[in-house]
Amino acid sequence: MIKGTRCFHATTHAVRSGVCAVIDDLAGEGLASPHLETVEIVLAEVINNIVEHAYGRDGEFLTDKSCMVRVSYDLSANALALTIVDHGRPFPGTELPLGCTLSPDMDRTELPEGGFGWRIIRELTVEQSYLRDPDENTLQLRFEFC
Repeated sequence: MIKGTRCFHATTHAVRSGVCAVIDDLAGEGLASPHLETVEIVLAEVINNIVEHAYGRDGEFLTDKSCMVRVSYDLSANALALTIVDHGRPFPGTELPLGCTLSPDMDRTELPEGGFGWRIIRELTVEQSYLRDPDENTLQLRFEFC
């Protein structure tokens, strides 16, 4: 099992380089395409949600904690476990969103706001768990590769 950790600021500017650093680490450890692309899609969605909803855009909801995200990974031959930790606001009801499903005949003007990212995350991972400690969010995601 190969382990690694990256920490970066949860701002719109730093998100891209932070996600790229994690993906570069995983590529360097031998995770190949298309698995890298799948992980990048999921990780970018999660980190963007943290910036926008947990901290507020560019840390506007920040109180006394630094606006940081920690991404840890455990990579094996057939699986990847990601752990993402932040000190922002908790998920509403301290539960992971189910995600929205679109109907092909739905009128574009009637599309609901939000929730589509969580549908993608749930479809691209095999396991998701969330824990809220007093001031910390921990999201764990598991990918399996054939």
